[in-house]
Amino acid sequence: MAILANVEPIMTFDVAGDTQSNHIISGVTELARQGYGPVAALVCFAGVIAPVLHLAAIWYVASACSLRRRWPGVRRVHALVEMLEPWNLVPVYAIATVVAVVKLDMMGTVDWKAGALWILGLAFCSLCAAQAFDRELVAERLDVLR
Repeated sequence: MAILANVEPIMTFDVAGDTQSNHIISGVTELARQGYGPVAALVCFAGVIAPVLHLAAIWYVASACSLRRRWPGVRRVHALVEMLEPWNLVPVYAIATVVAVVKLDMMGTVDWKAGALWILGLAFCSLCAAQAFDRELVAERLDVLR
């Protein structure tokens, strides 16, 4: 889902015959092109890198606990889950996209593309994973795995 959310176009925007297709990364590259490198890096981290790392880390820790396996670095990855959770801004990005479409629709024609559905799915999975990840249960299971 994360790969498709990043490679599929989110929307096409048409103003007076000038059509532009947008991806998550196109916002990052445009910020960098306009001289906002640090902001572009922050958007790239919070919108692309952190969500993927957060979901992968949850999967790794939850799999180790469920299968009762001592996988390498599982405690460090558990700490990474805690650290990355506030940086997973895909749900915020999904809401911002809807707001942007409402505003852009006043100036031209906006058509939703498949990437928007993948972002919505990724946002839903991110929210569910964050809510379902029981930190106390994971800590107890990791202590048993020692």
